[in-house]
Amino acid sequence: MPEVVITCDWTMMSNHHGKEFLGFGTTTPAYIFPEAVYRRLFYPPMPVDEHGYPRQAPYGMRKIEASLIDGGFDARIVHPGHLDKYMPGEAKVLLVSGHDYFGLNPPSSTFGGVMHKETLNCVNFKRMLSQPAVVEARRRGMKIIAGGPCAWQLAPATRAKLTWIQDFVDSIGGIDTVVEGESDLFVREIVGKALRDEFLPPHVVLTPKEAPKVEQISSIHYPSVNGLIEIGRGCCRGCSFCSVTTRPTRWYPLSKIEEELKVNAAIGVRKGLLHSDDVYFYGSPNVMPHEDKLLPLLALAKRYYEQVGWSHVAIASLMTKPKLLAKCAEILIDEKQAWWGVEVGVETGSPRMITAAMPGKVAPFKASQWPELVVQAAGLMNDNHVYPACTFIVGLPQETEEDVARTIDLIDDLWDFKGLLVPMFFVPLGHLKSKDWFRRDRLSPLQEELLKRALTHGLRQSKRMLADFFDWEGNHTQLYRTAFRGFIGFLEGMAKTHGLLSPAQRQGRAIVDPNLNPDHLPVPTIPVRE
Repeated sequence: MPEVVITCDWTMMSNHHGKEFLGFGTTTPAYIFPEAVYRRLFYPPMPVDEHGYPRQAPYGMRKIEASLIDGGFDARIVHPGHLDKYMPGEAKVLLVSGHDYFGLNPPSSTFGGVMHKETLNCVNFKRMLSQPAVVEARRRGMKIIAGGPCAWQLAPATRAKLTWIQDFVDSIGGIDTVVEGESDLFVREIVGKALRDEFLPPHVVLTPKEAPKVEQISSIHYPSVNGLIEIGRGCCRGCSFCSVTTRPTRWYPLSKIEEELKVNAAIGVRKGLLHSDDVYFYGSPNVMPHEDKLLPLLALAKRYYEQVGWSHVAIASLMTKPKLLAKCAEILIDEKQAWWGVEVGVETGSPRMITAAMPGKVAPFKASQWPELVVQAAGLMNDNHVYPACTFIVGLPQETEEDVARTIDLIDDLWDFKGLLVPMFFVPLGHLKSKDWFRRDRLSPLQEELLKRALTHGLRQSKRMLADFFDWEGNHTQLYRTAFRGFIGFLEGMAKTHGLLSPAQRQGRAIVDPNLNPDHLPVPTIPVRE
């Protein structure tokens, strides 16, 4: 029985019907429907073995688990519903992770803020740590260490500002250490101290200089949710609102990627996701894609997975070599796969905001080209069977009403675009972490109109993409299509009742212009850490 237990809440310990982006459904407000409805739609239970070990687990947690195992620790990931098997008793240290503990990250902060309700992930996280077995184990001396991409939500500064979080932490007996940053190596140090009952610092922030090199990052031992495999870390674009851009860029060699593909394929995972902050320039030392790196990566993934998706891609990356996307499609699209999904950060339709908050996002193009680049990239993606989720940020500190108007214009240009437009309230991260959250009560009439346009577009395109999205074979396929069609219809009815729909003011124009290929432009070399 492991003495170091790693876990998360129920909304993360799910494969979301094999559709990673359905996980966004767990960022919606709780209690509008019975929780069983949300669970059936967005986070069905993850199968476990007799020990409570999940068949698949979130990838980031698998990396921490692998590091501890490789470091000689008796550590395993345990399903949150089976923690009582290990505590109070065998477990001496509990590591908790999550993408959004208290619904403060985007898009939870947007959905929950608009509805003035706690989100599903927040409700489930608090429920997980409030289980009697966990509270009793804590009372008997078990150490709790929190980490993950939302660890900042448990940092002392956040708890001082949001006292309701401190009240919750007090109610479960406290948390010993909060760790921010890439902790692949540090986790062995902090867990070792916990097991030896040594002093644990309450808050640790690991700097980019402490980020591990590729050869120091352990490969997963057990399967990851939806076959997600990391191909690299870091981002060189430097957006001020993003914490990832502070980390050095590192690419995994194909041999390391294949090692993890095999782990997932061994249990029958046939659909997977390649993860980095821009899959399109895998292996590149700058913002220009390298065809000789990317295409072999995709071919490798298709050897193990029947369907391959991407976690993220940048608009500017796509448009630097637009013809390369067709070559990617030639590898990925076949009798087993008709499309693929990806998340795209559009963020704004304003060239001025690009210059003010994210100048690297448009490189090697000019900021003035941004709206047209987005429109052209939208057409390029749809032409090559890519149906993305495009994020927009509402309430950046530098944003003006004119910037919002430009973003609304861009949404109108994308009206016929087969994809989702996801507006998110600004959250103070990265170089802007000293700023304040953007909240519903600060919405201007123009920002409200932006949200309405995005919602209307999303409902319209969701109905169009439903058949493509639920493309698996099986007896329950039609049932789920019907269920989600009903869910979308309910949301549309609610939106109409509350006056939240706003049609575009003109026809969309997502087209492709090959003349935007900027191969002649000089591209600065950006150092890449091996």
